[in-house]
Amino acid sequence: MPTCGNYKLKRKLGEGGFGSVYLAKHIETSKKVALKIIKPEMMEHVNMDDIEKEVEILKQIEHPYITKLVEAGNCQLSSRGRSNEVYCIALEVASGGELFDFISMTGAFSEDVARYFFHQFLDALEYLHEKGISHRDLKTENILLDKNFNLKIADFGYASEKGSNQTQVGTPDYMAPEILQGEKYSGQIADIFGAGLILFMMHAQSKAFLKAEQSDPYYKNIASNRPDKFWKEHVKSKGDEHYFSEEFKDLITGLFAYNPFHRLTISEVRSHAWFNGYLPTSDEIKEEFRRRKVDLEDELKRQKDEDPTQAEFDTALLEGNSVHRGIGDSDEETKEICEREEQEYDEDFENYHKFFSTSSVEDLWTNLCAYVTGITSEYKFSADEYSISAKVIKEETEGEEDAKKDSEPIEFLVNILKVPDQEKHCIDAIVMKGNKFNFTEQFRDLKQFFGGHANAIST
Repeated sequence: MPTCGNYKLKRKLGEGGFGSVYLAKHIETSKKVALKIIKPEMMEHVNMDDIEKEVEILKQIEHPYITKLVEAGNCQLSSRGRSNEVYCIALEVASGGELFDFISMTGAFSEDVARYFFHQFLDALEYLHEKGISHRDLKTENILLDKNFNLKIADFGYASEKGSNQTQVGTPDYMAPEILQGEKYSGQIADIFGAGLILFMMHAQSKAFLKAEQSDPYYKNIASNRPDKFWKEHVKSKGDEHYFSEEFKDLITGLFAYNPFHRLTISEVRSHAWFNGYLPTSDEIKEEFRRRKVDLEDELKRQKDEDPTQAEFDTALLEGNSVHRGIGDSDEETKEICEREEQEYDEDFENYHKFFSTSSVEDLWTNLCAYVTGITSEYKFSADEYSISAKVIKEETEGEEDAKKDSEPIEFLVNILKVPDQEKHCIDAIVMKGNKFNFTEQFRDLKQFFGGHANAIST
């Protein structure tokens, strides 16, 4: 496997405009980290001042519910006898995976369970704000879990130490209305808005709205001071008038306020009746997750017996010097398929969008390519690993009631990982952008496809 400075790369966790993120292990101590790698070819596309600013902010942070910086700097990336200098950021790894992957695969949290994690989230957010730091990109992808099911806030690429901001950064779906309008805004007050979105998704297992704009069919009711209509629509979609407690509704409405100066403060949240409701113990949370994992394994076994999707695939696409269009590439920019190395499955790193197969890596690779090229023309084959990133646009359904699940593109990464000391591989999918619940539907389709074309098994 490739090495980067003092770390051995184990598997890819994601890709972004700045480069790639890997699960890596320190060669001497065996400590695992999430390693962001910015390669030389990416330097001209990345503002290194912003990267260094992120590192400086991370150096100030020490909190149990925030991912910790381990080290950062230039180092040598070595693979297959080649070596070049890259810039790396090593971060504490949250081995429990993404909180919302778990929710999307196993169902919404009760208000009590959501309260448990929201307490941790608010502790971390208050800590940041007391240090004069706003996160400015609070979203589902940035809420992780450690091995003991403690929440971790991650990704400080857009963090700010300014009292007033005007740059429109973050993810549009999660931006507060004042940011979308291009106004000057307080990053800390915008963070409160993001906190409301995260709490709502924990309990509802869906988005509250598409964007915080007055044209949005859901948010317009908040913006026009008609929260009763907002909740009427959400209660209707749940089919249960008692699904949301009145205290929950009141808290969320206060967090979503259109006018940032009317939004609840952290101290007001702490004194709110909902926040001070029953709080499960850590043992109760562990039992909740154990039960959900058992239910998930049963569901995966059930899916294995369903009729698989059938597809045709031209294997000539995979021959020697074939080239494939990458996401965002122009017609002239293509990348040759090179010899690949197998990444390693790590059972200590949890990902809920995965399944296993006893087929050979080449058969699995052929099937993965067949699946991806069959659903989209926007994909990129890794030249180094058995890995593909893809972008899929969900087709709109005529008359679809759920206005929160539109044709938003989903960008995801699929890895084929070798399970150590066993004759099987793990097919592992990670969403990089887009609606997580739409992605879960896409993952189930991927697994069903493999069930018909390779020896897919649940465990």
